[in-house]
Formats: sequence, C-alpha cells, structure tokens
Amino acid sequence: MKDDKPLFFVFFVALALVAMNNTLPLMSSPYIVGDLGASNDISFYVVTFYSIGNAIGVPLGRGSIGRMKSEWFFLIVLFLFACFSSWAAVVTDYPSFIILRLVQGVLGGTLFPVISTLFTALAPQEKKRSITYTIVTIFTVVPAMGAACGGWISYDYHWQWLFHANVPIFLGSGLFLYKRLKHYSLSLEKTPFDRVGYVFYVLSLSALSISWTMGQQLDWFRSPIIVVLSFVGVLTGLFFVLWEWNHPHPILDLRLLKNFAFSFALINLGVLFSAYFGMVVLLASWLSLWVNYTPIWIGLIMGTMAIAGILPRLLFSEGYERMDTRFPLAISIILLALSSLHTMFFNVDIDLKRIAFSRIVAGFGLAFFLTPLFRICFHTFSEEKALPVVGFFQLVRVLAGGLGTAFYSTMFLRRQVFFHQRLGGDLTAFSSNTKGYFAHAAQLNIKGEESLAELGNLLDRQATALALDDCFYFMLWILIALFLFTVLTFFSPRQSFFPENSPNL
Repeated sequence: MKDDKPLFFVFFVALALVAMNNTLPLMSSPYIVGDLGASNDISFYVVTFYSIGNAIGVPLGRGSIGRMKSEWFFLIVLFLFACFSSWAAVVTDYPSFIILRLVQGVLGGTLFPVISTLFTALAPQEKKRSITYTIVTIFTVVPAMGAACGGWISYDYHWQWLFHANVPIFLGSGLFLYKRLKHYSLSLEKTPFDRVGYVFYVLSLSALSISWTMGQQLDWFRSPIIVVLSFVGVLTGLFFVLWEWNHPHPILDLRLLKNFAFSFALINLGVLFSAYFGMVVLLASWLSLWVNYTPIWIGLIMGTMAIAGILPRLLFSEGYERMDTRFPLAISIILLALSSLHTMFFNVDIDLKRIAFSRIVAGFGLAFFLTPLFRICFHTFSEEKALPVVGFFQLVRVLAGGLGTAFYSTMFLRRQVFFHQRLGGDLTAFSSNTKGYFAHAAQLNIKGEESLAELGNLLDRQATALALDDCFYFMLWILIALFLFTVLTFFSPRQSFFPENSPNL
C-alpha cells in the first residue's frame, strides 16, 4: 500500500480541527455571551452542545461508510462545516449560536469513524502504529491548544474570527481530499445502519444531555421542561438498550461491555476526560473573570498542559509496548490527583508560578492516560470489531468532555452561591468586620455606594476561590477512587491488559 503522506496529513488536520473547534470558543465565551446578550453562567454551553453534536454524529459517520463515496463525503461534510461556522460568526442571539454549535458538532462527529476506516484501508501496515499514536496525541494536546488559541485571537482581534478562519481551512481540506481520494478505487464494505435504534439513541442522548446541561438554569426538577426531558430520555434509553442488545447490527454494540478490560478502559476514559475538561474550564473561567488574567496569560498557562501532552509520541519503544497498560495509567491518575491537590489551595492572591506548576503536573498526567486506554480499547478485540470499538471510544470521549464541562461548571456555580451566602451572612451593619472594612475604605476615600460595590466584589472573589477549591477537592477524591479501582484490577487476569498480537488501528 502506498504511503500517501499528504493525504494522511490532511486527515490529521481534519481530526485536529474538529477536536480544536470543541474548545476553541472556551476562553472566548465571556466575549461571546457579552455580544449575544447571555450570562456567563451559561458560557460553557459552547463546549457542551458541540460535544453532544459529536456524539450524535459518530453513528451517522459509521452508517455513511460504503453508502457514499469517500471523496463526496468529505467534500459535503467539510463544506457544510465551513458554512455553519461562518453562520455562527454572524448570528445575533445566543440560542441560535448554540444550535449552530450543535450542528457543527454533528458534522464533526461523522468524521471520526470514516477517517479511522480510511486509515485502516490505506495506511501501510508498518505505519499504522505511528498513525495510532499521532491520533492519540491529537486528542490529548489539541483541546488545551484550542482553548489557548481561541483566547488569544478573541483578545487581540475578535471572537468572530475563530469561526471565519474555519472557512478557508475546511474548504481547502475538503477540495484536497475530494481530488486526492478520486485516485483511489476504494471498495469499502457497506455497514448496515439501524434506523430505529438511531432514533432511540438520538432521543435518549439529546434529552438526558440537555437536562444535565440546563438543569441548573431551569431549577432542575422544579421545571416541567427538565421533568419531561428526563422522562423521555430514560424511557427512550430503556427502549434503546432493549432494542440494541440483540440486534445483529446495532448502532452501539453494548455487548462489548461484557469484556472487563474494555469496560475498565471506558470508565477511566470517561472520568479522566471529564476531569481534563473540568480543569481547563474551571481555571480558565476563574482566572479570566475573578483574578483578572488576560486570555494571553491564561493561554500560556494552558499551553503547558498541551506541551506535556506530546510525550506519548516519545513512548514508542518496544519496552513500552510490552508494558502492562495499567502502570502508565496509574502514574497518570497519581499525577492528575497531585495537580488537583495542589490546586485545592489556590486563592485570589495566587501567583503565576504556582498556577503553571499545577498545569505542568497535570500535563504530564495527560501524557500518560490516553495511550494505554487507546491500546486496551482497540487491541482487546479482533479487527472485525474495530468499527464498533471506534464508535464506543469516540462516544465516551466526546460525551465525557462535554458533560464533564457541564458538571464541573454547575458545581462551581452552586458552590459559589453557597460560599457567598456563608461569607456574606456575617457582614451585617453591626458586625465588627463590616465596621472595620468601612473604616479602612474611608481612609482610602472609598465611600457610600462605591464602598458597598467594592465589598460585594471582594465577597464574590473570595466565594469563587473557595468554590474552585471545592471543585478540585471533589476531583481529587474521584481520582483517588479511580486509582483504587485500577489497583484492584491487578487481581484480574494479566492477559487482558497485555494487548500485543492485535491490530494497531
């Protein structure tokens, strides 16, 4: 098989662009919600709804294999992505913007299984291992890079350029792939597509994900919308499981979960990817809104995580390939836990060195976790199961990132309100703390409403710092529990975690 380096390079670019567009507007969200008339409390929707769209699009991409010529698939999908990206740059209200982000996510999600299938079909056998680890590096590094680049562009230029810049890149990539793939006479096997199962899948996934994401703003089960969405999501989810379990060609092969090593990998993938996105979202939001860091400095801080994430490319030695995958995974969990422990003690007077140190430690943790999980997922089963495994892996990865963002953002908001009430409860007109503050403010010629506003600002800053500490405290215990679970697996058969003689993609 010919080693078509330009073609493979553009495949990597397409994967990187889809992954980058997930977090690209993250640090730009204060500017976006400000221009579109929304609140900072729902700024994380830009990530969550894109991830939900990715999860909806993955089965569609799998179903398109063999039904549509590859060159036409890429031309249409990348052209539509460019169009909706350009549209997102000019909308005038936040709900329309979020809907467009959802559509972008659907289009991007279709690319994952198709590109994976084409790599398997076109790549020389000796290059497949290198391609696999390049994909792993993209999924590890690009989300942090996307957040950093998005913040810089929005700060120095305008957030609309994040989406305008997509247009020539996606159009150029689509035209290149169209012309290049026409020279290949690919005969990909047509994959059966379960339309009934997909309807149940979309209804359940959408209803449960939206209720999870919007529950805080709609007051959870006091809202009839959340009640209806939850009921529809659970009911259709039950139908989906019953329908898919014995289906010969399921949308999501739930029977794969009977394999312990595979289920173990997916649990780790979900928890660690949600922690990864939680770290990025929480620190970026807190530093920009409450510690007055510019997006450029926040981008440099987040960039340390991305740089450390390149380490998997250095782990191609045969010794690493023969290593029990649980060892690097345990190291990763320990490093992420240490980073969370360090971040638990942040306050409003935090300096750049302490923040950068915590991100470097977290970056080394990120460098080690995705590689072993990727090996377990894709090497546990035979090559005939590669496509269902791709679907499961990508589904868990994108949902963990999006719903993890929603979870930690909601926790941060709730703990912020809690600490604001606790700290503000002692600030009465007759308390010594309040009198002392006003006396000190008067010496600085801060009086009347101005002093009250400053007091409220100080209270908010302290409450958000304590809320951030609580979120990382929770994250620490989740990681400790995951580490203990990983340790317990050493009592299981070792062969499940030594995937040697197996396909590489």
